[in-house]
Amino acid sequence: MRVKVAVAQMDPVLGGIAQNLKKTIGFINTAAAEGAKLVVFPECSLTGYCFNNEEEIKNNALTVGDEWTRELTETARQANVYTIVGFLESFAGKTYNSSLVIGPNGIAGTYRKAHLPSLGLDNFVSPGSDEFSLVETSIGKLGVLICYDIRFPEQARILALQGADILVHITNLPLTASSQVDYLLPARAIENRVYVVSSDRVGEERGFRFLGRSSIFGVNGETLAQANETDETVIYAELDLQVPRQKKVFYPAMEGKPVDHVNDLTGSRRPELYSPLIKL
Repeated sequence: MRVKVAVAQMDPVLGGIAQNLKKTIGFINTAAAEGAKLVVFPECSLTGYCFNNEEEIKNNALTVGDEWTRELTETARQANVYTIVGFLESFAGKTYNSSLVIGPNGIAGTYRKAHLPSLGLDNFVSPGSDEFSLVETSIGKLGVLICYDIRFPEQARILALQGADILVHITNLPLTASSQVDYLLPARAIENRVYVVSSDRVGEERGFRFLGRSSIFGVNGETLAQANETDETVIYAELDLQVPRQKKVFYPAMEGKPVDHVNDLTGSRRPELYSPLIKL
């Protein structure tokens, strides 16, 4: 199965929910016209990120099921795509840094950021506490991570072991975080043999500059598509989902080696040795 994915690199307006929603719908329609079946947006793409206090958080938090959700759901239905957006969420008396997966048939899943740095709205929201799980769609199994989550390899590994075809990383990386694009994201692809699709924003909020460089990486860490550091744009790649489902990797014979060999990425694991991860 092959699927064309799109990453929308945008410059959201802080607190400009109506403007951001309009821009999001425009990007979805643009990507759908190019044949994309998955359109990924940055962290907090609907709300902006650099809120300074609890009052701003309260005034800008969105609730799933309100009109903005219905507009995105109808857009996804008409365009026949899945889309993943980021937003500041109000839910059950708390606020979260959240993502929403919407498909042609409606809401497919929600993920709330589990690992919170001391930046922007993450200073004021609650960490997500649900177990990591996949969003199963007609275009493959998706595992969602938000920004700082990518620094914790356990989360990506859990999603990969559950059968993720694509790790979707929505983020607001600052200019100083270029090493994450250069090394960390490709490493998550290689070590789990999955595609990594990362959407970052561009622009500036309250003096805080963002990196851009939204990227799509193959299962060997190769760059399939990448945006620049400044422009709003959409990048695309066509992914063969049979590739990440094959965890036994064939290696041709190397010089001095008489035979070809196969490494089983999943079968070579030694879970009985990993218990310190939950003890330390």
